[in-house]
Amino acid sequence: METESAIRKAGAPADQTRDDRVAHSPEGHSRKEFFYNLLLTLPFLLLYWVNLAHHTLWFDEINPWGISAASPDLRTLFSYVHYEGHPWLWYFLLWIPSRFTYDPRAMLWIVAPIGTAIYLLIGLASPFTRLQKAITFLGYFVAFEYTVMNRMYDPMFLLALLYVWRRMRKPDGMIGNVLLLAVMANTDMAGVLLSGALLLEYAFDRWQAHTGRMWSSTEKRAAATAFVIYVALVGFSVASLVPSPYISWQSSGKLGSQVLHMKHLVRSIVNLTAAPWWPISVEYPRRFWLTDLQENHKLLYLTPGVLLAYWQIFKREKGLLLLLGLTLLSGVLFADVVYPGHVRNWGIVYVSFLVCLWISQAKRAGSRETGAASWSAWTYGLMGMSALAGVLALGSSWVRPFSDARATAEWIQKNEPPDVALVGLPDLSFAGVAEELQRPVYFVECRCVARFKLFSKEREQYPEEQLPAKLVVARQDLKTNQLLLISYRPLLPADLKGLANVSLSAQEVAKFDSGDVGSDIHYIYRITKSG
Repeated sequence: METESAIRKAGAPADQTRDDRVAHSPEGHSRKEFFYNLLLTLPFLLLYWVNLAHHTLWFDEINPWGISAASPDLRTLFSYVHYEGHPWLWYFLLWIPSRFTYDPRAMLWIVAPIGTAIYLLIGLASPFTRLQKAITFLGYFVAFEYTVMNRMYDPMFLLALLYVWRRMRKPDGMIGNVLLLAVMANTDMAGVLLSGALLLEYAFDRWQAHTGRMWSSTEKRAAATAFVIYVALVGFSVASLVPSPYISWQSSGKLGSQVLHMKHLVRSIVNLTAAPWWPISVEYPRRFWLTDLQENHKLLYLTPGVLLAYWQIFKREKGLLLLLGLTLLSGVLFADVVYPGHVRNWGIVYVSFLVCLWISQAKRAGSRETGAASWSAWTYGLMGMSALAGVLALGSSWVRPFSDARATAEWIQKNEPPDVALVGLPDLSFAGVAEELQRPVYFVECRCVARFKLFSKEREQYPEEQLPAKLVVARQDLKTNQLLLISYRPLLPADLKGLANVSLSAQEVAKFDSGDVGSDIHYIYRITKSG
């Protein structure tokens, strides 16, 4: 009675039910918003699960699984990681399900929860409107590259979103926020760069927040602890990144040799600036994946517009411009000095931009600033372009398989005896078939039997004119007169002539050449001893 009386005194209609009052209370409004956001998110989440199940794995996705599955213990796993050029975390995550099965589809046990968490964070925790969330869900890196593809960039993206979500809820929680950034630096070298840029922006934000007042002893201890944690975990990441002295793809003195070449520098700048927003290959619709200034010169004309958009969107927020600038600068320097990279590496600029949008919109909403939820035309332009790229990528992946490794393996299982002698070239193309078959194969390059590619000097590439001689050796090693050769290209007349010279003949029995990834198409030949 007292509650009803108080409500009436406050001006509530006498016939208003309790449910009506709850619905119009802050709690009820929050519950209603959550329900609508969930309704929006679920169809995109379902689409993600369908695309994830449909996606065919290519070499860079499946080889880490092979390494993890072939490692009986963590010591062996970490020794293999030094041949990969990536930190340890992704291989460790894959090592866990590989204790129970050799099937590479078990990667979904790791990837699906990560991708699901990414969608839920954007849909239920971000400060964006429902229209903005829908556009974000369709963005290329959200819809495909950093969720559907089974790679270390997935946990990197998730950790970035967890960081910005926690950072806006607990800006003073330095230890927890910095811990997320430190773990991010253990996902990939791109994660190291992005983590560093996010950390410097966070430090700038905390410094600005303390302008005009002293840091308390508690805050100083928290900052010192966070710093120690970050240095320790990043140091561990870098230690796992150190390449083995026996690695095959070391630059051999070429590191930084192009740093003063203007064309190389321009290529790095344009790729990091424009490609994240239009990552579709110039060969579309033949293939959609991978782009580069060397192939798509239109990226050069897109670059000034992207930089202008960054300025127009964040010109009043120096810290966010700092974050974007640091991400671009570190990415360009790494691409120019160490490794040019691909779209999957350059996507850290998209992630940085999304974090900037999240911070900016959350701060404006917290200050009740007019138009807090609105995006400028510049923002809609960039995010809309990414959404279009995402739609094209997903559509193309249903028209053409991403990789032909699975189809090749299924054909072999259906049409060949289980003990057929399999050989292939090159390693980085053939290893995907071996993993899909879940059996060791004979690698022509290294004259060894294995399931995965190891970037070791003992497994160097060889001149392809040596193929006939290599197949003679393979036949002798495997003690058989018949081989099944899986090649990334059709055999040429010169190859057939060379085979005839060593009393071998080749008959094409199948081909799978529709994959989007050029190295993951396969031509199958039966190699027999003639005469």
